Amino acid sequence: MKKFVKFLTSGKFLLALSFLVNIAVFVLFTIFIGSIYYGILSVVSFFLCLFLISRSDDGPAYKFTWVLAIVIMPLFGTALYLYLKERRGTKKQRKVWQQTTYRNSSLLEQNEDILTALKKYNQNAYSISKYICSSSNMPVYNATNSEYLPNGKEYFKALFDMVKSAKKYIFLEYFIIKPGKMWDELFEILKQKAREGLDVRVLYDDFGCLDRFEDKTTFAKLNNHSINSAAFNKLSFQITQFSNYRDHRKIVVVDGTQAISGGINLADEYASDNTPFGVWQDAGIKISGPAVKNFLVMFLNNWELATGKKVEFNDYIEPYTPEKAKGQGFVQPFGDGPLNPEPVHRNSYIKLIGSANEQLTLTTPYFILDNTTKDAVKIAAKSGVNVRLIMPGIPDKKWVYYLSRSYYAEFIKAGVEIYEFTPGFIHEKIIIADNNMACVGTINLDFRSLYLHYEDGVMLYGTNSINEIKESLDETLASCHLVTLRDVKHRKWYEKLLGGLIKIFAPLF
Repeated sequence: MKKFVKFLTSGKFLLALSFLVNIAVFVLFTIFIGSIYYGILSVVSFFLCLFLISRSDDGPAYKFTWVLAIVIMPLFGTALYLYLKERRGTKKQRKVWQQTTYRNSSLLEQNEDILTALKKYNQNAYSISKYICSSSNMPVYNATNSEYLPNGKEYFKALFDMVKSAKKYIFLEYFIIKPGKMWDELFEILKQKAREGLDVRVLYDDFGCLDRFEDKTTFAKLNNHSINSAAFNKLSFQITQFSNYRDHRKIVVVDGTQAISGGINLADEYASDNTPFGVWQDAGIKISGPAVKNFLVMFLNNWELATGKKVEFNDYIEPYTPEKAKGQGFVQPFGDGPLNPEPVHRNSYIKLIGSANEQLTLTTPYFILDNTTKDAVKIAAKSGVNVRLIMPGIPDKKWVYYLSRSYYAEFIKAGVEIYEFTPGFIHEKIIIADNNMACVGTINLDFRSLYLHYEDGVMLYGTNSINEIKESLDETLASCHLVTLRDVKHRKWYEKLLGGLIKIFAPLF
């Protein structure tokens, strides 16, 4: 009984209840509407379908899903689309995002000499980098050191060492923060640094951290230790499409000289402790040098969006001179979000996939793609590229697992080798092409990451860390099962059924 009461008072239950109330209002509206208005709204639904088909900024999968919903339920589907799809944040949120992005664009000017050097190194790398810089204003750098962190234990060791070394400020941005050994250890360091007078800030996603702590005031109490905290896109009972846009980034910036990102959240399971899904395989990337500036701007942009308070970015930028900056190859941290006019992460992935000539390896916990991205992977395989996809052997969400597996047959037939990590759950998000270009970050191969979340990644061109990534992935492959068409054929019937049904509405998840 105690657990049931706890469930009824949980934030997730109340949030779900409020969503159902919103839906019930639309259902009642469509049931009791008069015949004249019914006819008017039916005409509106027809023209809305035409509008959806003609829209250039929505992918075919999104268009199909919404048109199907409107055709099956004309009034309800129309009302739901107008209520959810078109309300992309409040006017204030959009204004803050636009002003912040424009005001700080001058801080991220591309050094043309670096671009020229990258072009000489690799034309494909130059093309990818140029696109990212043009569409997200995130330049590429040289003289930046990159270190691949192949598991949670190495990630947290690097994180704690980096935070302990801080002299000026520590900025943290996470989708999930959970109580446990990792958080407790980091919290002690943060309290000490705040006592020393450092500027310490914690930006957390309100949905990702919902009901993680027994004490609902945990983040508010950070201020008692001189640690500034802010919830990104704070949840309310007024459900809008913007409620669906979450901050999925995992960024730590220290003094403008060091930064860490990757798939790892602040929770014990990411260090392979306390996980019900077997071995939790994840990874991160640490960079030191001028490219940290991109991460700093990403963090401060989202801090302004979350708090509505203007920040003087120049106060936090560390100037670099040639003798201070070290590193081999080229490094380009970049970010994207649903308020951007185009899906930069998706398009960057497509360009990286298309650049492979010999081998392409992808790791992702979820595999739910639109047609364009699917075609890019299949075309690479059909063109003679050895395409390897590494997926979890033990899922964290079974319905997503069934949906991901529903794509297997078409990719195997196209020549893609699909591997499932037998010991447990793959959570790392990596693409490596021809052992000279790679991306490590927070971006899953699914609709949420490619369209609906604030995400970040680090493009690597010709760095030593790419060799470290390749060696790590080869070790992972040794613990994987190669999926065959026979395996796909012999999946359980209910898995096939659920995967097929969910696939119809996959773009809305």
